[in-house]
Amino acid sequence: MIRHGLRPTLLVLLATAVSHPFFADGKQAKAFPGAEGFGASATGGRGGRVLLVTSLRDYARGRKPVPGTLRAAIETKGPRIVVFRVSGTIALVDKLVIGNPDITIAGQSAPGGGICLKDRSVIIAAPNVVVRHLRVRPGDEPVSEFRERGKRFEPDAISINQGARNIIVDHCSASWAIDEVLSVSGKGITDVTVQWCIISESLNQSAHSKGKHGYGSLLRCNGNITFHHNLYTQHSSRCPRPGTYGDGSILLDFRNNVIHNGKGYSGADAVRMNYVGNHIRTSQGAGFYVGGAETKVFVDRNFQVGLGRKNESQWKLIGKAKPTNKRSKPFPAVSVRTTSAQDAFQAVLAAAGATLPRRDAVDRRLVTDVQKGKMSLIDSQEDVGGWPRLSTTSPRRDSDSDGMPDKWETMFGLSLGKDDSSGDPDGDGYTNIEEFLNATDPKQAVDRR
Repeated sequence: MIRHGLRPTLLVLLATAVSHPFFADGKQAKAFPGAEGFGASATGGRGGRVLLVTSLRDYARGRKPVPGTLRAAIETKGPRIVVFRVSGTIALVDKLVIGNPDITIAGQSAPGGGICLKDRSVIIAAPNVVVRHLRVRPGDEPVSEFRERGKRFEPDAISINQGARNIIVDHCSASWAIDEVLSVSGKGITDVTVQWCIISESLNQSAHSKGKHGYGSLLRCNGNITFHHNLYTQHSSRCPRPGTYGDGSILLDFRNNVIHNGKGYSGADAVRMNYVGNHIRTSQGAGFYVGGAETKVFVDRNFQVGLGRKNESQWKLIGKAKPTNKRSKPFPAVSVRTTSAQDAFQAVLAAAGATLPRRDAVDRRLVTDVQKGKMSLIDSQEDVGGWPRLSTTSPRRDSDSDGMPDKWETMFGLSLGKDDSSGDPDGDGYTNIEEFLNATDPKQAVDRR
């Protein structure tokens, strides 16, 4: 498949591992080539308007929209694809709630050093959402402001909440949260994929009302979730913590993740879990602990550093597991290409996180620390230097404002005089704007094999 437009690097090729593109079924294209797991069928804003982000400003929820801002694009109704014409850090003045369905947020489209969101959470509370190559690092700067108003400031970085279904979060970087860093928690949630993300550096002794709270992910719902090829690093616990609501049961397909300095566990809830091909390095005993009789786990091909030949007995990696917790066959789940834990370790370090347009200094430091085996918790983003300055460059010329640069459209014979972002000349299910964002040829159909 010919690739153009966003200049995909070796990192992207490793991350998507595209020998041929994938489709959810014989008719509908997946969210993008390389989308896998329960959320792979999300279509996001496919076929809808292209909304351009031209400003790093923000405004409070319920106020008059400021044109050209990310918040204004998110609050717009109807199918929409959000393309960035600006790079840098957006200081959010309120939590950023994705409450309207059918949206694609394409962080990979930003020029320069890409986009980072700080000071508040991103909350996904609507169906059919695709988020790619976005950094969310709230930090603790708003704590004093909230305390002056007699309120708590306990944000996640990214939170997938009630009402979310058909969701995929791909190649995002989340860190510096006071509650969990990236959570999926709420009733009615199902068909979610979180893939190729860096979930890092929860703030351990910060402003949480319960005290120390350096946690990775709370996964609490009664639906189907896939977490694959993510890097969890520098947390005290919840890497992840699956659970349920009421009498339901969560199905978590957790594979080819890297857990560095952290552990996971289930509560007493009804948890069905495939724990496959994960690479674990922890000073806290087992990489995952079973919390009760209602947890059923299938384990296979995981590797924990320091266990040596004990890795041959996979249940040595699972703490407190009793015979009733052990499942001999995997739970049925949407396919994810799965490698050995050692291969996953190399691939995740090479390609996870917001790698387009390029990795920032935070993710580069985190990966280096994992490679060196460094384990430490932080209490504030200032412990590690705070938010880096992201480089800014002018966006490429787009004379018809359809999200696709003139040079790219000219290369493939598309129109510079009209918005043809929703066209699909090769009939493969991916629109022209998606072909640009996916770095594929709009006139060469994606292989459906």
